[in-house]
Amino acid sequence: MSKYEKEVKKMRSNDEIIDIINNLKEEKGLSLSELARRVNMAKSALSRYFNKTRQFPLNRVEDFADVLGVSSEFILGFDADSNKNDITDIYNELKPLRQKKVYTYAEQQLEEQNNNIVEFPKKLPIVGKTAANPSILEYGDVNVEQGSFEHIPEGADCAILIQGDSMGPLIKDGEIVFYRRQEDIENGEIAIVEINGDGVTCKKVYFNIEEETILLKSINEKYQDREISDEDIRIVGKVLLK
Repeated sequence: MSKYEKEVKKMRSNDEIIDIINNLKEEKGLSLSELARRVNMAKSALSRYFNKTRQFPLNRVEDFADVLGVSSEFILGFDADSNKNDITDIYNELKPLRQKKVYTYAEQQLEEQNNNIVEFPKKLPIVGKTAANPSILEYGDVNVEQGSFEHIPEGADCAILIQGDSMGPLIKDGEIVFYRRQEDIENGEIAIVEINGDGVTCKKVYFNIEEETILLKSINEKYQDREISDEDIRIVGKVLLK
């Protein structure tokens, strides 16, 4: 166990999380480049987190914890066991009728989680258009309309219209896809990306940490891959397929 790992009671601030990760990095003798390689993240992106100009991506905390040899709860400042006890204690204090309501609600939440679908009409902003053809870019930074959808993947907060067939047959020309706005994704995931601030496209994304480039890959094999400097690409969000 690291000398920095000790029991904590609450979630750390962004600056505290970065300080903890930096201390652990130094303790293990890792360079910024090596840490970026091990967590599969672009060095430039990691540098922005360490400079505290961007919020640390909480969805990646487990990757950092595994590399640095601590628990994700420690990095975030959570005491997992006490959280469980708090929930149990609250439930036990409720009267039977209210306990039943809590149990019924929890069952519904679990079913939605397992199905990965939120099954109720919900409005989301349809944010412009995105090209599935890597050589054609469309602007997509303004909400052009509100769409009402019956089935929305859990976690989606935007929808976007796909133009082109380079992501076919998985994503068809004219299809509306859902995505969650986030700055970081895993290697090989499908994302909405902006290139040079000129427009957005939908592609599978692969990171070349050593070369500090990002490969945009189509599913349709008739389209060539496109390799671009990671400084020229902004991850808009992760595509969530139904």
